Amino acid sequence: MGLTETLARFVVETRYEEIPDEARILAGRAILDTLGVALAGSREEAGRIVAELAAQAGGAPEAGVLGMPLRLPAAEAALVNGTLGHALDYDDVSLSMIGHPSVPLLPGLLALGEKLRASGRQLIEAFVLGFEVECKVGRGLGPSHYARGWHATSTLGSLGAAAACGKLLGLDVEGMRMALGMATSLASGSRQNFGSMTKPLHAGHAARNGVLSALLAQRGFTADRDILDTPLGFGSLFAPEGDWDPEAVVAHLADPWDIVSPGVIVKKYPCCFAAHCALDAVLELMGRAPITPHDVEQVEVAMPAGAAQPLVHSRPQTGLEGKFSVEYCLAAALLDAGVKLASFTDRAVQRPEAQALLRCVRPSQGPGEAQRVLGGYARVAVVLKDGTRLEAQVDHPRGSPQAPLSWDELAEKYRDCAAVALPEGAVEESLRLLSELESLADVSELMAVVCPASRSAREADRAP
Repeated sequence: MGLTETLARFVVETRYEEIPDEARILAGRAILDTLGVALAGSREEAGRIVAELAAQAGGAPEAGVLGMPLRLPAAEAALVNGTLGHALDYDDVSLSMIGHPSVPLLPGLLALGEKLRASGRQLIEAFVLGFEVECKVGRGLGPSHYARGWHATSTLGSLGAAAACGKLLGLDVEGMRMALGMATSLASGSRQNFGSMTKPLHAGHAARNGVLSALLAQRGFTADRDILDTPLGFGSLFAPEGDWDPEAVVAHLADPWDIVSPGVIVKKYPCCFAAHCALDAVLELMGRAPITPHDVEQVEVAMPAGAAQPLVHSRPQTGLEGKFSVEYCLAAALLDAGVKLASFTDRAVQRPEAQALLRCVRPSQGPGEAQRVLGGYARVAVVLKDGTRLEAQVDHPRGSPQAPLSWDELAEKYRDCAAVALPEGAVEESLRLLSELESLADVSELMAVVCPASRSAREADRAP
Protein backbone atom coordinates (compact mmCIF):
# COMPACT_ATOMS: atom_id res chain seq x y z
CA MET A 1 0.00 0.00 0.00
CA GLY A 2 1.41 3.40 -0.98
CA LEU A 3 1.75 6.40 1.29
CA THR A 4 -1.21 8.28 -0.20
CA GLU A 5 -3.56 5.35 0.33
CA THR A 6 -2.15 4.73 3.80
CA LEU A 7 -2.88 8.28 4.92
CA ALA A 8 -6.27 8.35 3.21
CA ARG A 9 -7.33 5.11 4.92
CA PHE A 10 -6.00 6.33 8.25
CA VAL A 11 -8.10 9.51 8.08
CA VAL A 12 -11.25 7.86 6.75
CA GLU A 13 -11.22 4.81 9.03
CA THR A 14 -10.07 6.31 12.35
CA ARG A 15 -12.99 6.79 14.74
CA TYR A 16 -13.37 9.40 17.45
CA GLU A 17 -13.17 6.73 20.14
CA GLU A 18 -9.73 5.67 18.88
CA ILE A 19 -8.26 9.10 19.52
CA PRO A 20 -6.79 9.21 23.05
CA ASP A 21 -8.22 11.58 25.62
CA GLU A 22 -4.99 13.58 25.82
CA ALA A 23 -5.05 14.27 22.08
CA ARG A 24 -8.69 15.39 22.23
CA ILE A 25 -8.00 17.67 25.19
CA LEU A 26 -5.01 19.25 23.48
CA ALA A 27 -7.11 19.75 20.34
CA GLY A 28 -9.69 21.64 22.39
CA ARG A 29 -6.97 23.89 23.80
CA ALA A 30 -5.57 24.54 20.31
CA ILE A 31 -9.04 25.37 18.97
CA LEU A 32 -9.61 27.82 21.83
CA ASP A 33 -6.28 29.54 21.21
CA THR A 34 -6.66 29.73 17.43
CA LEU A 35 -10.20 31.09 17.59
CA GLY A 36 -9.08 33.78 20.02
CA VAL A 37 -6.18 35.03 17.92
CA ALA A 38 -8.42 35.02 14.82
CA LEU A 39 -10.93 37.25 16.62
CA ALA A 40 -8.11 39.64 17.49
CA GLY A 41 -6.96 39.49 13.87
CA SER A 42 -10.40 40.55 12.66
CA ARG A 43 -9.43 44.17 13.26
CA GLU A 44 -6.20 43.99 11.27
CA GLU A 45 -5.86 45.62 7.86
CA ALA A 46 -4.94 42.37 6.12
CA GLY A 47 -8.17 40.73 7.26
CA ARG A 48 -10.27 43.73 6.36
CA ILE A 49 -8.98 43.82 2.79
CA VAL A 50 -9.50 40.09 2.20
CA ALA A 51 -12.98 40.24 3.76
CA GLU A 52 -14.00 43.21 1.61
CA LEU A 53 -12.91 41.46 -1.57
CA ALA A 54 -14.74 38.27 -0.62
CA ALA A 55 -17.86 40.25 0.25
CA GLN A 56 -17.85 41.95 -3.15
CA ALA A 57 -17.72 38.56 -4.87
CA GLY A 58 -20.77 37.43 -2.92
CA GLY A 59 -22.19 33.93 -3.01
CA ALA A 60 -24.22 31.64 -0.80
CA PRO A 61 -24.16 32.79 2.87
CA GLU A 62 -22.99 29.43 4.26
CA ALA A 63 -20.63 30.45 7.05
CA GLY A 64 -19.78 33.43 9.20
CA VAL A 65 -16.64 35.54 9.37
CA LEU A 66 -15.20 35.85 12.86
CA GLY A 67 -15.93 39.18 14.50
CA MET A 68 -17.49 40.63 11.34
CA PRO A 69 -21.10 41.07 10.16
CA LEU A 70 -20.47 38.97 7.07
CA ARG A 71 -21.49 35.53 5.75
CA LEU A 72 -19.79 33.88 2.78
CA PRO A 73 -19.56 30.58 0.90
CA ALA A 74 -17.69 28.07 3.06
CA ALA A 75 -14.45 28.19 1.04
CA GLU A 76 -14.34 31.99 1.12
CA ALA A 77 -15.15 32.10 4.84
CA ALA A 78 -12.20 29.74 5.36
CA LEU A 79 -9.97 32.08 3.32
CA VAL A 80 -10.93 35.11 5.38
CA ASN A 81 -10.88 33.42 8.78
CA GLY A 82 -7.55 31.75 8.04
CA THR A 83 -6.06 35.13 7.17
CA LEU A 84 -7.48 36.57 10.40
CA GLY A 85 -6.02 33.69 12.38
CA HIS A 86 -2.48 34.38 11.19
CA ALA A 87 -2.66 38.17 10.85
CA LEU A 88 -1.03 38.77 14.23
CA ASP A 89 1.40 35.82 14.11
CA TYR A 90 0.04 34.87 17.52
CA ASP A 91 -1.13 31.35 16.63
CA ASP A 92 0.41 28.04 17.68
CA VAL A 93 3.47 26.27 16.29
CA SER A 94 4.57 22.70 15.51
CA LEU A 95 8.19 21.62 15.33
CA SER A 96 7.26 18.63 13.15
CA MET A 97 5.90 20.79 10.35
CA ILE A 98 8.11 23.81 11.11
CA GLY A 99 5.06 26.00 10.91
CA HIS A 100 1.65 26.79 12.32
CA PRO A 101 -0.57 23.70 12.51
CA SER A 102 -3.95 24.91 13.74
CA VAL A 103 -4.59 27.96 11.59
CA PRO A 104 -4.85 26.08 8.26
CA LEU A 105 -7.22 23.54 9.87
CA LEU A 106 -9.72 25.34 12.06
CA PRO A 107 -11.12 27.96 9.64
CA GLY A 108 -12.20 25.36 7.09
CA LEU A 109 -13.63 23.11 9.77
CA LEU A 110 -15.63 25.95 11.30
CA ALA A 111 -16.97 26.97 7.89
CA LEU A 112 -17.99 23.45 6.88
CA GLY A 113 -19.07 22.68 10.44
CA GLU A 114 -21.49 25.58 10.40
CA LYS A 115 -22.77 24.65 6.96
CA LEU A 116 -23.24 20.98 7.91
CA ARG A 117 -24.38 21.60 11.50
CA ALA A 118 -21.54 19.35 12.64
CA SER A 119 -21.05 18.51 16.31
CA GLY A 120 -18.14 19.47 18.53
CA ARG A 121 -17.02 15.84 18.55
CA GLN A 122 -16.89 15.79 14.76
CA LEU A 123 -14.91 19.05 14.77
CA ILE A 124 -12.35 17.70 17.25
CA GLU A 125 -12.05 14.38 15.40
CA ALA A 126 -11.36 16.06 12.05
CA PHE A 127 -8.99 18.57 13.65
CA VAL A 128 -6.82 15.88 15.28
CA LEU A 129 -6.64 13.85 12.06
CA GLY A 130 -5.76 16.85 9.91
CA PHE A 131 -3.12 17.82 12.47
CA GLU A 132 -1.63 14.32 12.31
CA VAL A 133 -1.44 14.35 8.51
CA GLU A 134 0.25 17.74 8.13
CA CYS A 135 2.72 17.11 10.95
CA LYS A 136 3.68 13.57 10.03
CA VAL A 137 4.18 14.57 6.38
CA GLY A 138 6.25 17.43 7.76
CA ARG A 139 8.52 14.90 9.44
CA GLY A 140 9.13 13.36 6.02
CA LEU A 141 10.28 16.63 4.46
CA GLY A 142 13.97 17.34 4.86
CA PRO A 143 15.47 20.74 5.73
CA SER A 144 15.59 21.82 2.07
CA HIS A 145 11.84 22.53 2.12
CA TYR A 146 12.20 25.43 4.53
CA ALA A 147 15.69 26.43 3.44
CA ARG A 148 14.57 26.95 -0.16
CA GLY A 149 11.87 29.36 0.98
CA TRP A 150 8.68 27.32 1.25
CA HIS A 151 6.26 28.30 4.03
CA ALA A 152 5.10 25.03 5.55
CA THR A 153 2.00 26.57 7.12
CA SER A 154 0.69 26.87 3.58
CA THR A 155 2.21 23.83 1.87
CA LEU A 156 1.71 21.22 4.59
CA GLY A 157 -1.31 23.12 5.88
CA SER A 158 -3.08 22.60 2.56
CA LEU A 159 -2.67 18.82 2.91
CA GLY A 160 -3.80 18.83 6.53
CA ALA A 161 -6.79 21.03 5.76
CA ALA A 162 -7.87 18.77 2.89
CA ALA A 163 -7.66 15.71 5.14
CA ALA A 164 -9.58 17.43 7.96
CA CYS A 165 -12.28 18.84 5.70
CA GLY A 166 -12.58 15.53 3.87
CA LYS A 167 -13.13 13.77 7.20
CA LEU A 168 -15.86 16.23 8.18
CA LEU A 169 -17.56 15.71 4.81
CA GLY A 170 -17.36 11.92 5.17
CA LEU A 171 -15.25 11.24 2.09
CA ASP A 172 -14.40 7.63 1.32
CA VAL A 173 -10.80 6.48 0.76
CA GLU A 174 -10.84 7.23 -2.96
CA GLY A 175 -12.33 10.67 -2.37
CA MET A 176 -9.71 11.41 0.27
CA ARG A 177 -6.95 10.47 -2.17
CA MET A 178 -8.44 12.89 -4.70
CA ALA A 179 -8.61 15.67 -2.08
CA LEU A 180 -4.94 15.17 -1.20
CA GLY A 181 -4.03 15.23 -4.88
CA MET A 182 -5.83 18.51 -5.44
CA ALA A 183 -4.38 20.07 -2.30
CA THR A 184 -0.87 19.29 -3.52
CA SER A 185 -1.42 21.29 -6.70
CA LEU A 186 -2.96 24.17 -4.76
CA ALA A 187 -0.23 24.30 -2.10
CA SER A 188 2.16 27.27 -2.18
CA GLY A 189 3.71 30.00 -0.04
CA SER A 190 7.02 31.89 -0.14
CA ARG A 191 8.90 32.84 3.04
CA GLN A 192 10.13 35.95 1.27
CA ASN A 193 6.72 37.40 2.09
CA PHE A 194 7.29 37.13 5.85
CA GLY A 195 6.68 40.53 7.40
CA SER A 196 3.95 41.42 4.91
CA MET A 197 0.19 40.85 4.64
CA THR A 198 0.83 37.93 2.33
CA LYS A 199 2.16 35.75 5.15
CA PRO A 200 -1.24 35.53 6.87
CA LEU A 201 -2.84 35.12 3.45
CA HIS A 202 -0.86 31.86 3.20
CA ALA A 203 -2.87 30.44 6.11
CA GLY A 204 -6.17 31.57 4.62
CA HIS A 205 -5.16 30.14 1.26
CA ALA A 206 -4.34 26.77 2.84
CA ALA A 207 -7.66 26.71 4.69
CA ARG A 208 -9.53 27.51 1.49
CA ASN A 209 -7.53 24.85 -0.36
CA GLY A 210 -8.73 22.29 2.15
CA VAL A 211 -12.39 23.20 1.77
CA LEU A 212 -12.22 23.45 -2.01
CA SER A 213 -10.33 20.15 -2.42
CA ALA A 214 -12.73 18.26 -0.16
CA LEU A 215 -15.87 19.72 -1.73
CA LEU A 216 -14.63 18.99 -5.26
CA ALA A 217 -13.66 15.45 -4.28
CA GLN A 218 -17.13 14.94 -2.83
CA ARG A 219 -18.54 15.78 -6.27
CA GLY A 220 -16.28 13.38 -8.13
CA PHE A 221 -13.53 15.76 -9.23
CA THR A 222 -10.32 13.86 -9.93
CA ALA A 223 -6.63 14.24 -9.15
CA ASP A 224 -3.63 11.93 -9.06
CA ARG A 225 -4.55 9.22 -6.56
CA ASP A 226 -0.92 8.56 -5.54
CA ILE A 227 0.27 12.13 -5.11
CA LEU A 228 2.57 11.35 -2.17
CA ASP A 229 4.25 8.41 -3.90
CA THR A 230 5.19 9.62 -7.38
CA PRO A 231 8.43 11.21 -8.67
CA LEU A 232 6.55 14.43 -9.42
CA GLY A 233 4.39 14.33 -6.29
CA PHE A 234 4.31 16.24 -3.03
CA GLY A 235 7.53 15.01 -1.46
CA SER A 236 9.75 15.28 -4.51
CA LEU A 237 8.26 18.65 -5.41
CA PHE A 238 8.62 20.27 -2.00
CA ALA A 239 11.94 18.70 -0.93
CA PRO A 240 14.17 20.07 -3.70
CA GLU A 241 17.41 18.53 -2.36
CA GLY A 242 15.99 15.02 -2.55
CA ASP A 243 15.67 14.73 1.24
CA TRP A 244 12.07 13.48 1.20
CA ASP A 245 11.68 10.44 3.46
CA PRO A 246 8.28 8.71 3.09
CA GLU A 247 9.18 6.16 5.77
CA ALA A 248 9.40 8.96 8.35
CA VAL A 249 5.77 9.84 7.62
CA VAL A 250 4.33 6.45 8.56
CA ALA A 251 6.91 5.17 11.04
CA HIS A 252 5.03 6.66 13.97
CA LEU A 253 1.62 7.47 12.52
CA ALA A 254 -0.63 8.02 15.55
CA ASP A 255 2.10 6.43 17.70
CA PRO A 256 2.34 8.85 19.35
CA TRP A 257 -0.16 11.35 17.99
CA ASP A 258 1.77 14.44 16.95
CA ILE A 259 -0.55 16.77 18.87
CA VAL A 260 0.63 14.93 22.01
CA SER A 261 4.32 14.52 21.17
CA PRO A 262 6.20 16.63 20.27
CA GLY A 263 2.98 18.57 20.84
CA VAL A 264 1.66 22.07 20.28
CA ILE A 265 3.53 25.23 21.17
CA VAL A 266 1.17 28.02 22.19
CA LYS A 267 2.54 31.50 21.67
CA LYS A 268 2.80 33.67 24.74
CA TYR A 269 3.92 36.63 22.62
CA PRO A 270 2.34 37.95 19.37
CA CYS A 271 5.46 37.64 17.23
CA CYS A 272 7.60 35.06 15.45
CA PHE A 273 8.19 32.03 17.67
CA ALA A 274 11.91 32.12 16.87
CA ALA A 275 12.22 35.14 19.19
CA HIS A 276 10.36 33.65 22.15
CA CYS A 277 13.28 32.03 23.99
CA ALA A 278 15.19 35.31 23.78
CA LEU A 279 12.15 37.23 25.03
CA ASP A 280 11.74 34.90 27.99
CA ALA A 281 15.41 35.35 28.81
CA VAL A 282 15.25 39.17 28.73
CA LEU A 283 12.10 39.23 30.84
CA GLU A 284 13.74 36.85 33.32
CA LEU A 285 16.65 39.26 33.63
CA MET A 286 14.29 42.20 34.10
CA GLY A 287 12.66 40.26 36.92
CA ARG A 288 16.02 39.73 38.59
CA ALA A 289 17.25 43.32 38.50
CA PRO A 290 15.78 46.76 37.81
CA ILE A 291 16.83 47.36 34.20
CA THR A 292 15.79 50.53 32.40
CA PRO A 293 16.33 51.07 28.66
CA HIS A 294 18.52 54.08 29.44
CA ASP A 295 20.90 51.79 31.39
CA VAL A 296 21.46 49.37 28.50
CA GLU A 297 24.74 49.51 26.59
CA GLN A 298 24.31 46.31 24.58
CA VAL A 299 22.18 43.19 24.39
CA GLU A 300 23.90 40.05 23.12
CA VAL A 301 21.71 37.18 21.95
CA ALA A 302 23.08 33.85 20.73
CA MET A 303 20.91 31.24 19.00
CA PRO A 304 21.62 28.29 16.73
CA ALA A 305 21.76 29.49 13.13
CA GLY A 306 18.75 27.46 12.09
CA ALA A 307 16.60 28.80 14.89
CA ALA A 308 17.16 32.36 13.69
CA GLN A 309 16.21 31.76 10.04
CA PRO A 310 12.72 33.30 10.25
CA LEU A 311 14.03 36.51 11.88
CA VAL A 312 14.64 38.26 8.60
CA HIS A 313 14.24 41.96 9.54
CA SER A 314 17.13 43.49 11.47
CA ARG A 315 15.96 47.09 10.96
CA PRO A 316 12.16 46.89 10.86
CA GLN A 317 9.98 49.87 10.03
CA THR A 318 6.50 48.33 10.26
CA GLY A 319 4.66 46.30 12.86
CA LEU A 320 4.65 43.24 10.62
CA GLU A 321 8.41 43.48 10.10
CA GLY A 322 8.88 43.96 13.84
CA LYS A 323 7.37 40.53 14.47
CA PHE A 324 10.27 39.00 12.53
CA SER A 325 13.05 41.03 14.15
CA VAL A 326 14.79 39.76 17.28
CA GLU A 327 16.37 43.19 17.57
CA TYR A 328 13.01 44.92 17.81
CA CYS A 329 11.35 42.24 19.95
CA LEU A 330 14.02 42.57 22.63
CA ALA A 331 14.01 46.36 22.41
CA ALA A 332 10.23 46.37 22.83
CA ALA A 333 10.46 44.05 25.84
CA LEU A 334 12.94 46.40 27.50
CA LEU A 335 10.88 49.48 26.70
CA ASP A 336 7.45 48.07 27.52
CA ALA A 337 8.34 45.50 30.22
CA GLY A 338 6.98 42.84 27.90
CA VAL A 339 5.57 42.52 24.40
CA LYS A 340 1.85 42.79 23.70
CA LEU A 341 -0.38 43.29 20.69
CA ALA A 342 0.22 47.05 20.98
CA SER A 343 3.99 46.50 20.67
CA PHE A 344 3.58 45.59 16.98
CA THR A 345 1.88 48.59 15.46
CA ASP A 346 3.77 50.64 12.89
CA ARG A 347 3.88 53.54 15.35
CA ALA A 348 5.36 51.37 18.11
CA VAL A 349 8.12 50.04 15.84
CA GLN A 350 8.94 53.53 14.54
CA ARG A 351 9.35 55.05 18.02
CA PRO A 352 12.75 56.81 18.08
CA GLU A 353 13.61 55.12 21.37
CA ALA A 354 12.79 51.70 19.90
CA GLN A 355 14.83 52.34 16.77
CA ALA A 356 17.77 53.48 18.91
CA LEU A 357 17.56 50.56 21.32
CA LEU A 358 17.20 47.85 18.67
CA ARG A 359 20.58 48.93 17.31
CA CYS A 360 22.07 47.90 20.65
CA VAL A 361 20.94 44.29 20.12
CA ARG A 362 23.70 42.06 18.75
CA PRO A 363 22.50 38.68 17.46
CA SER A 364 25.11 35.98 16.93
CA GLN A 365 25.27 32.34 15.96
CA GLY A 366 25.74 30.03 18.91
CA PRO A 367 26.52 26.31 18.75
CA GLY A 368 23.74 24.08 17.50
CA GLU A 369 22.23 22.63 14.36
CA ALA A 370 22.58 25.04 11.45
CA GLN A 371 19.64 23.49 9.62
CA ARG A 372 17.26 23.14 12.56
CA VAL A 373 14.41 25.64 12.34
CA LEU A 374 12.10 26.63 15.21
CA GLY A 375 13.77 25.20 18.23
CA GLY A 376 16.90 25.46 20.26
CA TYR A 377 17.95 27.78 23.02
CA ALA A 378 18.57 31.49 23.30
CA ARG A 379 21.39 32.82 25.47
CA VAL A 380 21.01 36.50 26.28
CA ALA A 381 23.40 38.90 28.00
CA VAL A 382 22.34 42.44 28.89
CA VAL A 383 25.36 44.68 29.37
CA LEU A 384 24.65 47.88 31.30
CA LYS A 385 26.49 51.18 30.93
CA ASP A 386 28.07 50.74 34.37
CA GLY A 387 29.68 47.49 33.20
CA THR A 388 27.23 45.13 34.87
CA ARG A 389 26.61 41.98 32.82
CA LEU A 390 23.42 39.98 33.34
CA GLU A 391 22.99 36.61 31.60
CA ALA A 392 20.21 34.07 31.14
CA GLN A 393 19.60 31.07 28.91
CA VAL A 394 16.18 29.67 27.97
CA ASP A 395 15.89 26.29 26.26
CA HIS A 396 12.08 25.96 26.17
CA PRO A 397 9.87 29.06 26.00
CA ARG A 398 6.65 29.49 27.96
CA GLY A 399 3.81 27.87 26.06
CA SER A 400 5.91 24.94 24.85
CA PRO A 401 5.02 21.38 25.93
CA GLN A 402 7.95 21.53 28.36
CA ALA A 403 6.57 24.74 29.93
CA PRO A 404 2.86 24.73 29.07
CA LEU A 405 0.39 27.47 29.81
CA SER A 406 -2.34 26.54 32.26
CA TRP A 407 -6.01 26.56 31.24
CA ASP A 408 -6.43 29.82 33.15
CA GLU A 409 -3.52 31.38 31.23
CA LEU A 410 -5.01 30.18 27.94
CA ALA A 411 -8.40 31.55 28.92
CA GLU A 412 -6.84 34.89 29.82
CA LYS A 413 -5.10 35.07 26.43
CA TYR A 414 -8.42 34.21 24.78
CA ARG A 415 -10.22 36.98 26.70
CA ASP A 416 -7.56 39.53 25.73
CA CYS A 417 -7.80 38.56 22.06
CA ALA A 418 -11.57 38.08 21.79
CA ALA A 419 -12.30 41.39 23.55
CA VAL A 420 -10.90 43.15 20.48
CA ALA A 421 -13.93 41.99 18.48
CA LEU A 422 -16.68 40.86 20.87
CA PRO A 423 -18.62 42.36 23.77
CA GLU A 424 -17.78 40.97 27.20
CA GLY A 425 -20.89 38.78 27.35
CA ALA A 426 -20.05 37.13 24.03
CA VAL A 427 -16.45 36.60 25.11
CA GLU A 428 -17.54 34.71 28.22
CA GLU A 429 -20.28 32.76 26.43
CA SER A 430 -17.89 31.66 23.67
CA LEU A 431 -15.31 30.68 26.28
CA ARG A 432 -17.94 28.53 28.00
CA LEU A 433 -18.91 26.84 24.73
CA LEU A 434 -15.28 26.20 23.86
CA SER A 435 -14.62 24.66 27.26
CA GLU A 436 -17.54 22.27 26.57
CA LEU A 437 -16.81 21.76 22.87
CA GLU A 438 -16.79 17.97 23.08
CA SER A 439 -20.45 17.96 24.14
CA LEU A 440 -21.62 20.68 21.72
CA ALA A 441 -24.34 19.29 19.46
CA ASP A 442 -24.05 21.93 16.76
CA VAL A 443 -20.99 24.04 15.91
CA SER A 444 -23.28 26.76 14.56
CA GLU A 445 -24.19 27.52 18.19
CA LEU A 446 -20.60 28.63 18.78
CA MET A 447 -20.43 30.47 15.46
CA ALA A 448 -23.55 32.42 16.37
CA VAL A 449 -21.68 33.87 19.34
CA VAL A 450 -18.39 34.72 17.60
CA CYS A 451 -19.81 35.84 14.22
CA PRO A 452 -22.39 38.66 14.31
CA ALA A 453 -23.85 37.63 10.95
CA SER A 454 -24.15 34.00 12.03
CA ARG A 455 -26.05 35.11 15.11
CA SER A 456 -28.53 36.97 12.92
CA ALA A 457 -28.90 33.96 10.61
CA ARG A 458 -29.52 31.63 13.55
CA GLU A 459 -32.15 33.98 14.94
CA ALA A 460 -33.84 34.12 11.54
CA ASP A 461 -33.93 30.30 11.40
CA ARG A 462 -35.71 30.22 14.75
CA ALA A 463 -38.30 32.82 13.79
CA PRO A 464 -41.88 31.47 13.36
